[in-house]
Amino acid sequence: MIIPRISFLCLSLSSTTSLTNSLSVQSKISTKAFSALMMSSSTNSDNENKVGLSDIANSSTATATTTITRTNNNTNHDDSSKITSWREKIDISIAKSRKVRGGNFVQIATVDPLTLEPRCRTVVFRGFLKSPPSLNNNDEASTSTPSSCIMKMITDKRSNKFSEITTDSTTRKSTTNNVEMVWWFSKSNEQFRIRGKLRFVGNDERDSYLLQSRKEQWGNLSDSAREQFFWKNPGLDYESDSEVPAGGRDEDGKIIPVPDAFLLMLLYPSHSDYLRLGDNYRQVDHLIQDNWASNRVNP
Repeated sequence: MIIPRISFLCLSLSSTTSLTNSLSVQSKISTKAFSALMMSSSTNSDNENKVGLSDIANSSTATATTTITRTNNNTNHDDSSKITSWREKIDISIAKSRKVRGGNFVQIATVDPLTLEPRCRTVVFRGFLKSPPSLNNNDEASTSTPSSCIMKMITDKRSNKFSEITTDSTTRKSTTNNVEMVWWFSKSNEQFRIRGKLRFVGNDERDSYLLQSRKEQWGNLSDSAREQFFWKNPGLDYESDSEVPAGGRDEDGKIIPVPDAFLLMLLYPSHSDYLRLGDNYRQVDHLIQDNWASNRVNP
């Protein structure tokens, strides 16, 4: 009777050893699988964290910016020799956004001299001056801004932005004309904040080049845009616009001469703050005399 018991005991020990080995192998496999899962989760979490400021963009863009971030991390952005000025950057941004409807809409912020409250409105950017003007600098445009950086827009002489720039609440004299422009490029997720002085070019302008630029800009407007300058004074109670010449043209279909209300509005930049989402690259440019000093800063 003793022999069978010994055999049974040996059999039991053998089965237990086999089961233990099997569990050990399964445990090793599960441990490897768990480790792989944790590494994958950690990688995904890292990728999400790299998106950073681009969270304000849409989800599809955020996915793309993660890839951009990886690519740019392999590039030495700290190499100051590779930094280009805001003027070069904005040319590229404009080229990418030419087919975007409203891609040339910018915001101009001023301060109401009577209430000291901020005012902001959207205007249309109409390009840079084509060639250097022979400026007769006055209080409105005393600047060393290179002519290739002067930004063109238009406005109505009867508008609030004109009075806010040209009138001081106490002296009723010309102010410093300081404004800030914000330009957001949705195509490339870039933002430019551009500070500088505004100059208005009207019938009383002494510089012949700027007068010619104003006349050309008037001729380049759409018919509906020209009509606005024949409306009643902006901001007053509405009155019929029956007296407005259709398309700003005369009876023969020719464009009517530039009215006094039409102003060419020029921004002379002196400071630019550039931010590119995706890799969170930020750069500040200062105008020193007639040259731009560019410096990368933390976003």
